Amino acid sequence: MKTEIIIHNGKKVIKKIKKDKSISYTMKGAFLGKDVKTGKQVTTTVTAKTLRQLDKAVIQARLEFEQNGSTRKEVVRIDTLEDLAEEWFKSYQTWVNSHNTLNRVRAYLDNYIIPKFGDYKPDNIESADIQLWLNDLAKKSKKTVESGVKRADKGSAKDFGAVIHKLKDIFDYGITSYGLTTNPVNTVKIPPKPKASKQRIMVLHDESLSMWLDYLGSLDNTRANRRFKLICNTLLASALRINELLALTIDDLDFENSTINVSKTLMWKTANKKEGTKGEVVCKATPKTDAGNRSVPVPLSIIEGLRDFHIEMNEYLKLHNRAETRLIFPTIYGNYMCDRNERATLKKRLASLGLPDYGFHLFRHTHASMLLNAGTNWKELQVRMGHKSISTTMDTYAELAPQRKLEAVDIFLNKISELTQ
Repeated sequence: MKTEIIIHNGKKVIKKIKKDKSISYTMKGAFLGKDVKTGKQVTTTVTAKTLRQLDKAVIQARLEFEQNGSTRKEVVRIDTLEDLAEEWFKSYQTWVNSHNTLNRVRAYLDNYIIPKFGDYKPDNIESADIQLWLNDLAKKSKKTVESGVKRADKGSAKDFGAVIHKLKDIFDYGITSYGLTTNPVNTVKIPPKPKASKQRIMVLHDESLSMWLDYLGSLDNTRANRRFKLICNTLLASALRINELLALTIDDLDFENSTINVSKTLMWKTANKKEGTKGEVVCKATPKTDAGNRSVPVPLSIIEGLRDFHIEMNEYLKLHNRAETRLIFPTIYGNYMCDRNERATLKKRLASLGLPDYGFHLFRHTHASMLLNAGTNWKELQVRMGHKSISTTMDTYAELAPQRKLEAVDIFLNKISELTQ
């Protein structure tokens, strides 16, 4: 191959002639422009078969550099609101730790924002577009609340206000990161949130509780039934939340003091099709609130039952050549257990007895009712339930002490009698 340097338009060009007589021209250091991010000059190397094609290739390289934002740094193209929303969510994930929060916000994007505005160019979305959509969401939400259904259809839930706040955050992110100039959500008026009638807390009173305990005692002695009975009895005795219970390990049992140490909970991490991740059960190091870190006294028989089931599950795992686990309620593979199947079983069994379907929280509420009617004060109940604020405890369980209400009448009459003697 023969190589020579020629001058073309005042620039040095390398001319190469191969053995087959084919010719190519290469220009090194072709100037494209200044990088707007670094301020440095950007050059490139261009090769073509003719000098005319070389000139065109240099011009094309400069055009592409400008189209890329006049920078060699990585540039994310934002053509639609969906593009912007996804980039915002990537950023949002880096500073939010709660899987429940991430799941909820992801649902706002997938069920509300992207279906409505995903195909729009961000700078073409006007306040009027958002206001009309928001008003429609508010109407749907009101109908849902008035109908009394427990679970609203997608796009009809009452948290439309939170959806709009997240849309505002997305536009703010676009202004900060991608050159948007205005946020159309700023002038939108959010309608008042429809108020649902307060649902009465469901508990098992003496007769219903006796029926339930008799039913549990009548179940066949299978591993699945032993697990189900232990879950129900432990929740009733401790007032733990179901996912606090399923997160327990053998190390959380204090045999000396007959207590359960609560320091973690399980959560469902939603799948993300765009990132190619599957849904999975994950363990969060702290419970729902800091106050959720607590030591809960329970009968020793509960502690022993949890220990025995842990031993039983490890024997099963060893029998099937699987690694042992510290978990008390593992799956048959030794992993964290999702509560979905147990919830379905509970619902079916409660319905068969004509008892209220309130999920596993039924046992937590029943426990609270038993303590209140026995005279436990609110502060003691707050600590046992793992509530951050005593007002949460009082707002939730104020209606659960009918016996104490009747005692209030007796206290009043006794005091009046004492004063009028």
